[in-house]
Amino acid sequence: MQEKLAAFLEYVDHHVMHHGGSLDALTHKTWLEDLKIVGQDVLSVLHFDASMIVLTALILCAIAWFGRKKIGRIPQGLGTVLERYVLFVRDEFVYPNFGGAEYGRRYIPFFCSIFLFILIANLLGLIPLFTCATGNINVTGALATIFLFIAVAGTLRQGGAHALVHALLPSGLPGPMRPFMFFMEVVSLFSRTFALMMRLFANMLGGHVVLYAMVSLTAIFGAVAAPSLAIAICLYLFEVFVALLQAYVFTILSAIFIGMMVHPQH
Repeated sequence: MQEKLAAFLEYVDHHVMHHGGSLDALTHKTWLEDLKIVGQDVLSVLHFDASMIVLTALILCAIAWFGRKKIGRIPQGLGTVLERYVLFVRDEFVYPNFGGAEYGRRYIPFFCSIFLFILIANLLGLIPLFTCATGNINVTGALATIFLFIAVAGTLRQGGAHALVHALLPSGLPGPMRPFMFFMEVVSLFSRTFALMMRLFANMLGGHVVLYAMVSLTAIFGAVAAPSLAIAICLYLFEVFVALLQAYVFTILSAIFIGMMVHPQH
């Protein structure tokens, strides 16, 4: 039993915990040695988070390409689904937080893309052959950095440096309070970015660790722990819901935070 437990802990450390904070998801070796392993086992390329990001991007491009072919005066098939999806993002995420079409229209493609990207990456991570790219803090950190860039760049584009200062410094404050509040707003902006990064990373990584733990009980204790497989199946179905929920939460929070800067009056 001790050997099986040690093997499980080594597996989790190698394929989950190391993956969660490393630039690669396959080994602790150099990238040249990784290429040799991929050459011997082609499917092992799917264990790289970089591969999953590329695959997710390709799926997004395929959806966009097939969707555009079906979009016309009367959308059909996938075109109808995408039209409903864009309207959902527009009416639920963008317009309520940006004060309508005047400020929010140009941000619709970004939020449509970020929601689908996270959702597809989350769902691919539930396929046993693949790795979960959003369970890597480097990936979620990159997504949060994109949010930070859009928030700052969108505010500058809206009204220049004056708009950025106004977004970080509420009007009507007494003079002595202004430097303190400006500092607090800057800290708050980076805190939101950090929260977006950690929320997605921790939820996806934690879910996979629990799944591995439930399945491993059967491997360690044998038939006595067979009921844990039923729990693992329930958790797997719950992870499908979490994949959708985390994509929704990341997108809605991004819309709220960016809207607070781009359109602070709203």
